Amino acid sequence: MKLKDRIKSYKFWVALSASLVILLKTLGSALNFEVSEEIINGLIMGFCGVLVVLGVVEKPVQTIAEQENQNQNNEKTDDK
Repeated sequence: MKLKDRIKSYKFWVALSASLVILLKTLGSALNFEVSEEIINGLIMGFCGVLVVLGVVEKPVQTIAEQENQNQNNEKTDDK
């Protein structure tokens, strides 16, 4: 996958944001400050939402059939 395609991926930005937050949490614990999980989650989703609104990223849309297929696959792996 090309970098240009990755930059347009919603998953890429969520993963990058989460990685940066983990880095900040690690630095925070070293410097004796803490950020709550709720604030972190809000920051990541807000940042990705802004990228979607600006048209930089397209949020993936699953059809009902894809969601049902994914749920069935999850149930099969849970049973094992």
